[in-house]
Amino acid sequence: MKKKVTVLGNGLVGAVMALDLASDEKYEVTVCDADKARLQKTKDDSGGRISAKDDVDFSSPDSIASAVKGQDLVIGAVPGSLGYAMLGAVIRAGVSMSDISFMAEDYREWDAEAKKRGVTTFEDAGVAPGSSSILIGYACDMLDVVEDVTYYVTGLPTAPEAPFNYKLVFSPDDLIEEYVRPARTKRNGEVITVPALSGRKAINFDIPGVKLPEMEGFFTDGSRTLLDTIPSPNVTEYTLRYPGTADRMEFLREIGIFDTEPVDVKGAKVRPRDLFGAIAYPKMRLGQGENEFTFYHVEVTGKKDGKRLQYRYSLYDERDMKTGYPSMSRTTGFTCVIVGRLIADGVLKMPGVNPPESIGKNHKAVEIFLEELKKRNVRILDKIEEL
Repeated sequence: MKKKVTVLGNGLVGAVMALDLASDEKYEVTVCDADKARLQKTKDDSGGRISAKDDVDFSSPDSIASAVKGQDLVIGAVPGSLGYAMLGAVIRAGVSMSDISFMAEDYREWDAEAKKRGVTTFEDAGVAPGSSSILIGYACDMLDVVEDVTYYVTGLPTAPEAPFNYKLVFSPDDLIEEYVRPARTKRNGEVITVPALSGRKAINFDIPGVKLPEMEGFFTDGSRTLLDTIPSPNVTEYTLRYPGTADRMEFLREIGIFDTEPVDVKGAKVRPRDLFGAIAYPKMRLGQGENEFTFYHVEVTGKKDGKRLQYRYSLYDERDMKTGYPSMSRTTGFTCVIVGRLIADGVLKMPGVNPPESIGKNHKAVEIFLEELKKRNVRILDKIEEL
């Protein structure tokens, strides 16, 4: 009997996830979104194997619960601002879920409810947090003592265009939050908060078989649950952009253009961030034929059997020009879908609300996860070096 799966959200990533699931005859896939034109395109791209609903209100927990009731699995891909309530609605409906909705709230507040209902959910199942977190969790589990976790992540156009040198590869509102929300990092066992965009440094990576441009790294608030779930006294995330981006985004932030409180403009109330979006987002839209890449580099340092070791993982992926799938959609969506499949197949049976790094302790799940990524032509280089 086919497993029934509902995908909540049909954006850049949601559509890729729905199509990936629909390519496997084990699944009966329904995708929900208000954009009828995009839904029709996803249905057409699937050859009619996907059902669609355009009447689900993502701002209404009752509407979401009604849509997913009786399903075997939910894949979450709604904007972060709607993610927390959506998670609660799916849990109360008694359905397990793999989710990429990057919510600001602590999703673990739903853990007790999920355990009560026997529901397994994995949150932040994207890139970073996501597949990088799974590998961090695995490396930490392999070491006797963990000393440091540092990782770098980005998604960028291969041919940058001024002034942004960036193309939208996920929710634009979530992008701006990276530049606004203070970043938490962990140093010597203490979680500290620093301004987003601070800690800037020029970075050149030497990754075998990969030619990367010079980039700048700065602090962003993506470490999330890693700050308290892994046994490392030091945890740092750097977001990577083309040089000069941090200065420009900091200027815009400091003059208030990313603010969400309305201001008076000749008698009209306008949210500065909405004005920025109306002007900037169309210029940052990724064109159909434009190439972009996703990259992360993870370093986990510690000791095992008296030796000091460093586990390194590097992912590099470009847009699939055959399918048209952007790289960020591939690397984010495939991670979420594979985690969802592992839930549906019973490999990941962990009632509660789980962060992605907890998968790292299930070595069988990690092995299957990496093999499934390879099948989708997403490869991760790994190296263990004695220091």
